[in-house]
Amino acid sequence: MSHAGWRTALSGQAILAQASWVGIRLIIGYRALAAGADPVFLGVLASSFALPALLAAFPVGRLADKVGGIVLAFTGLLLAAGGTGLMLLVPGLPVLLLASAVIGLGHLMVMVGQQAFVAHVSHGASRDSAFGTLTAAASIGQLVGPPAVTFAAAATVPGGNPPDTSLGLLVCLAFSTLALPAYFFLRRTDAGLRKNRRQAGAPRASAATVLKTPGLWRSLVVSGAVLVTVDLMYAFVPVWASEQNVSAPVVGMLLALRAAVSVASRLGLTRLIDKFGRKAMLMVSIGAAVLSLAALPLVGAPGAIAVMVGLGLGLGIPQPLTMAWVVALTASSSHGAVLGLRMSVNRLAQVTLPVAVGAFAAPLGVLGIFWANAALLVGAVVVVGGSNVGSLPPREADGGGS
Repeated sequence: MSHAGWRTALSGQAILAQASWVGIRLIIGYRALAAGADPVFLGVLASSFALPALLAAFPVGRLADKVGGIVLAFTGLLLAAGGTGLMLLVPGLPVLLLASAVIGLGHLMVMVGQQAFVAHVSHGASRDSAFGTLTAAASIGQLVGPPAVTFAAAATVPGGNPPDTSLGLLVCLAFSTLALPAYFFLRRTDAGLRKNRRQAGAPRASAATVLKTPGLWRSLVVSGAVLVTVDLMYAFVPVWASEQNVSAPVVGMLLALRAAVSVASRLGLTRLIDKFGRKAMLMVSIGAAVLSLAALPLVGAPGAIAVMVGLGLGLGIPQPLTMAWVVALTASSSHGAVLGLRMSVNRLAQVTLPVAVGAFAAPLGVLGIFWANAALLVGAVVVVGGSNVGSLPPREADGGGS
């Protein structure tokens, strides 16, 4: 498949898969609140998406190197669809926890599979652009998902509150199903990549060797801090909306605005990096997220417009840069593994931090939730400041060739 062809097919799959994912992350909060959940349970629920994948991410990355990222993504979509169906058919808070774990594992396989495919098919300086395309597609999914799910959920409910979560989940299931056919367009390119790696005969590094890569821990810490912010936002924005009396459709539009800004920032990522450099882009964008999170508990729906613009920049730019960053530090035979390791660190943050923030929020409410998250991102800015991410040459950025 041509360069433009695989980008188009992969982008379509990423849009649909991400629309389903963020739609579920949003609607499950409303479903839990309707069943009587408190902020502590919401934190546990957010963690349940990540817990099974915490130990599985590195082996899943290894599997992507072996069988191909697209095969892995296809399997993950099937698993996520099954978890969504379980959530639809069986009521109750315990089932929400189980189904969210199944969906979380499926989504892990989709994300690692797609990222490994990009890492294997792209080279050198083009990786920033390729990961920018993938994450831009994911942001489009984040733009489409929340309004589609919330408007469907509110369509049969006078006033839109509380939403019909079953209708919202049906929309999520439809997105996952529509993402499946892309596999048949991408599998030939994926098979060719696996053949080339087998012929190259490059040894695969162990987990211990990958972990010892100089500078890797910095990229993993920053990546984890940014991703957990996305998770916390989807988990706790319903709490903010309830306190501010903001309806579910308005929440969906605000989150879509955040995603639209992320899309715009990622599409122009190569030009921004050429002008300002990777380190400056990371520090400024994460700083914008810090200010936005600090402001969110203090504003209503009108003020949240500016907050979502800031979060769009702050959560949009760092993700593709941290993906390219971790790949730049490793050889091509371990790209899937290091991306799996990156996901393991992300999942560790997702398992521990939402529970901690949820417990912290019990006495302090929504203010404590978002200010604690802002403090976490301040730490990420400090870590970026001490890194050499801005000085990786194109030769090194190729990770030894792929």
